[in-house]
Amino acid sequence: MNAFPPMLMRRYELRILPFGRHTDRAGNVGDDGIPRGVSLRHVRSKSMGRIVTITGMIVKASDVKPMLQVAAYTCDVCGAELYRETHNRRDFLPERICPVCASSGGGGTADGQRGRRVMGVLKLETRGSKFTKFQELKLQELPNQVPMGHIPRSLSVYCRGELTRLASPGDVVTVDGIFLPQKVNDGHGAKGRKAGLMSTLFVDAQNLSVHKNSLDDASHRDRLSEEELVRLDSDIRKVTSSEDPIGILSRSIAPEIFGHANVKRALLLQLTGGVFRKMTDGMRIRGDINICLMGDPGVAKSQLLKHVASVAPRGVYTTGKGSSGVGLTASITKDNMTGELSLEGGALVLADRGICAIDEFDKMDESDRSSIHEVMEQQTVSIAKAGIVATLNARASVLAAANPLYSRYNRNKSLSENINLPNSLLSRFDLMFLILDVPDIDRDMALARHVTFVHQNEGLEEKKDDSDSDDDDEGNTDAVIKSDYDEEKGLVSPMLLREYISRARRHDPVVPPEVAPYIVEAYVSLRMQDRPGKNIKMSGGSKTGDQTAMTARQLLSILRLGQALARLRFSDFVAREDVDEAIRLTHMSKATLSEETGDDGKSVRREDVMSRIFNIIRDYSATSNTTTVELKLVEAMVIRKGFTVQQMQSCLEEYEALEVIQVNQNRTQIHFIT
Repeated sequence: MNAFPPMLMRRYELRILPFGRHTDRAGNVGDDGIPRGVSLRHVRSKSMGRIVTITGMIVKASDVKPMLQVAAYTCDVCGAELYRETHNRRDFLPERICPVCASSGGGGTADGQRGRRVMGVLKLETRGSKFTKFQELKLQELPNQVPMGHIPRSLSVYCRGELTRLASPGDVVTVDGIFLPQKVNDGHGAKGRKAGLMSTLFVDAQNLSVHKNSLDDASHRDRLSEEELVRLDSDIRKVTSSEDPIGILSRSIAPEIFGHANVKRALLLQLTGGVFRKMTDGMRIRGDINICLMGDPGVAKSQLLKHVASVAPRGVYTTGKGSSGVGLTASITKDNMTGELSLEGGALVLADRGICAIDEFDKMDESDRSSIHEVMEQQTVSIAKAGIVATLNARASVLAAANPLYSRYNRNKSLSENINLPNSLLSRFDLMFLILDVPDIDRDMALARHVTFVHQNEGLEEKKDDSDSDDDDEGNTDAVIKSDYDEEKGLVSPMLLREYISRARRHDPVVPPEVAPYIVEAYVSLRMQDRPGKNIKMSGGSKTGDQTAMTARQLLSILRLGQALARLRFSDFVAREDVDEAIRLTHMSKATLSEETGDDGKSVRREDVMSRIFNIIRDYSATSNTTTVELKLVEAMVIRKGFTVQQMQSCLEEYEALEVIQVNQNRTQIHFIT
């Protein structure tokens, strides 16, 4: 009875891994060895008792508790030692009677019992027993694995030993484990009797791999054949070598929605994101871009949000009225196994390294909306409830959509009065677009033609291809492969867009020394344009709101947008053109917020674009006290004001025909004719 069991003397952990899995000397599986796991809904009953590989998201993690592996007993009569293994069971029945005393007929003589032998009682010795670490995780399906209209499935994962404390809520993991059944409450109690023959399922984890970057869509490439991979690489090279690759990618975001060119370009930059910086002292500078879409009802804000959430490899879509503060950040729940409190992540935690789209942002309660302040700037969720003090990562980009307070946007009131959101929250958005439904005969005609064209043509081609798929399978396969990049329409498929963004995020561009003074000069000039006196004078004494002023947060926004543009060019350095485009988007988002209106209620800023561009060139010439200006400098100024190169060329051609200006043959200088 004194023989020690092998489990008690073992100083290592024994794990069972699938075939073809390689580990290092420490027993860890590297990122290059992370396999492609299946979804929870693809694990069937035939996998019962076998090793399965599942990929999902951790939504709940219990506290680490000691679990008894080998129980050591000591007899209080004969002093014999007994060891019993628990075989990883959640509960066991302790030994009560000493087998040594029972086999020898008794351990001793009790006083006053006339020579009767007394049976020894075993006592559990804690110091001689062996314990191991135990943690229960709740694994849930990824958003892209859940079919439309279905509820995500979840499964319990039991981790022991060194597999504990590896994952936290919000991490995407791949688990190798044994798929096993378990009776409800182990068949005991009222719950066990009520469940009858029904059992719950769990996975006994043998290996746990945490994905460092959830936006790497490597599993998507594994499902493609060699021919499709070659075609995909060729399409990406075609898009990169085109004249306007960013325009092609931005137009591919919700192509059924007409217009919103600047908004789609900003959403593309949000999908790409900037570079995350971590200083030596521990300070973090976020690289995710937050965007807020505001405007009248019926301008396709919700459709844009849903499309971005579906294109993003890790996107979570929620509404403001149907979400609470704890539902967005984190909540404290009661563990069914131990009865203690555990931490469960919300929507923002589950969207870590992804995009969280919040619709009806203005319908949220003020107490729930205040919990997003920390996430949007520090990108963490701090919890101090019920004795649990923890900090979870919430490195997510927030895409919010809000409606005006009174049906439609009122230009006579400030932004805060229309949207009913605090300035402290609005200042955390990098870009704020105001989408208005303004009657315009040309735009309405183009919109109506686009909508009717979509209803006439889109969707019918897919049905036609499906009906002809039985006759010619090879031709249909070629059509699917070729449809990733349509050169005639200038659009790419969502799969190609996702792959392009995944490759672009591998680059970490930096600001070169020759571009840094240019950014400083541009920021100071924009800062001078937002002087309080100038704003009051331009707006006729009406205050547009403090959130439209150029602050240090807008400077960081320009840097993040420039880094995203450099990533889309597959470059490791931010160019001046990227800074100009970032300033243009910042100016366009601000220009929509501060647009002036005339007496008839129509926009004044959109009436004459050519005159506004000519005024910029003329003011620069008057400030420089010269009649000849450089075309390159003027072009940079015009782009920073929110105009395009095509509009500037049209302006130069128009005023050159009127003999007001003259451009030299090399197209490098502009001369004013006096």
